[in-house]
Amino acid sequence: MVCYFKHFDATFTGPLQKSASSATTAPYGVDTNWYVDSGATDHITGELEKLSFHDRYRGGEQVHTASGAGMKIDHIGHSILQSPVRDIHLNNVLHVPSANKSLLSVHRLVKDNNAFLELHPNHFSIKE
Repeated sequence: MVCYFKHFDATFTGPLQKSASSATTAPYGVDTNWYVDSGATDHITGELEKLSFHDRYRGGEQVHTASGAGMKIDHIGHSILQSPVRDIHLNNVLHVPSANKSLLSVHRLVKDNNAFLELHPNHFSIKE
């Protein structure tokens, strides 16, 4: 399992960052957003509470960053993002405690939801 973080720019503060999720940064400094990542092979979160269902991960694989560093996978689970149009299902989300951002894999997002993704300068949309 390989996930390259090189597509995510932590310094980016444009509109896509705000549109990645209906959730916002909590007042106590926890980033509750999900970030769309076209280079991620899997959905990843460092926050176990974002998963509505999860099991302990028993495999020996790790998530690898662009620098080659490996990060341990603790759980695998599912999550649902609610939108005004329909629920967006996230299957096989990897819980990686050392991940500081929650990433949505474009490939998995469209596959899990039998949809396609359109990206625009000020927002994104998922369609059937």
